[in-house]
Amino acid sequence: MAALDHLSPTQVQRLIKALKHFKKQLPIEMPEFGRLNDDTPVLSIAENIEYKLHRYRHPLEKDRFSIHLRFRETNEQLIRLDINNGSHRNPDGTIISQNHIHIYTDSDFAKDAYAYPLPTEFDDLESIFSALEQFLSYTNIQRTPI
Repeated sequence: MAALDHLSPTQVQRLIKALKHFKKQLPIEMPEFGRLNDDTPVLSIAENIEYKLHRYRHPLEKDRFSIHLRFRETNEQLIRLDINNGSHRNPDGTIISQNHIHIYTDSDFAKDAYAYPLPTEFDDLESIFSALEQFLSYTNIQRTPI
């Protein structure tokens, strides 16, 4: 594995799809309304990489949230789902709609500078609850702690 600060697109896709497990139980106290801001440790045994699953929901707008998977070592994002956070302008000038995904890109910009349209796997974005389940599935994070 290359250093986490210089991953190729192939390595990034492999890390996204690699089997991962929570190191401890994902907090079940997730209020339906109000601010949510927490981290839960995640481990990929095969890749020997520790991550943080970060959940954030706006304190006043329950439909505005993001879910991140960050490398614990560098705090760089491997992947981030942004819902109702406004459109995103990529460094190349392209505009991506308000619901989008950021995927690690080794570039001269921040690793999460580029956003992309949502993959078809994200088809229920009505709440952070349904989006979280789809995110866990997309990133192959198993709910059972190791």
